[in-house]
Amino acid sequence: KDIGDNLNKVAIFVDWDNLRKDILVTQRYNKDFNFDVNTQKGFDYNNSKHVVLLLKSFLEKDEEIYRIFFYTAKPKPIEEILKTCKEFTQEKYPKEYESYVKYTNRINTFLEAMGVEPNVAMRLGVVKCNEQLDKNNKFIFGQKQVDMLIGLDIAHVSYQKLVDKIILFSKDSDMKPVLKVARTNGLMTIIPTLKESRHPVTYLLKLHSDLIREKSIVEVLNFLKDQDDLF
Repeated sequence: KDIGDNLNKVAIFVDWDNLRKDILVTQRYNKDFNFDVNTQKGFDYNNSKHVVLLLKSFLEKDEEIYRIFFYTAKPKPIEEILKTCKEFTQEKYPKEYESYVKYTNRINTFLEAMGVEPNVAMRLGVVKCNEQLDKNNKFIFGQKQVDMLIGLDIAHVSYQKLVDKIILFSKDSDMKPVLKVARTNGLMTIIPTLKESRHPVTYLLKLHSDLIREKSIVEVLNFLKDQDDLF
């Protein structure tokens, strides 16, 4: 092969909890981006095909996907929640109980679909749950191990020279060290963001990346609409 054959091979890394929260806030202020069940228009973050197309919309025409590394954690089954949070019972919090069961079913359905999308490699951390509910009787969750998993995979593709570029969907400043690893090994590092996002890319991420790649909501939605298999 010529040395230039793979100059545009890209690995995409997705901190889903970070990206999903960014999407949620963006949708609150941009109704066109919000998904309408009746018209089937907008962006549905519970639809694995929509998510994959969102990621692909940030690629340039000459860029080729090596793999999409997708990082998240499965919600805890209700049985484990009952053991952790002693005050939570179906009798005491019937609405919250039903809401949590629906939530876990929705998330697990999405993750099952996402895990079998072409070129997607699922990486699962763990969820920690506080023993007490918050003031709105909601569980307080936190994901663990996700940053470490992202770091290990970026280091691997960097040291092995598997790609030429990485696109990191995360605005967490803790990603600074892994960006440095990638750049030290000669990879171009790209941070994508929606132009309308309410969560700007931090200075530290700008400092340790090669490029901030912006796309507008209109550009993303047009990319989705151009896919005949969905619309």
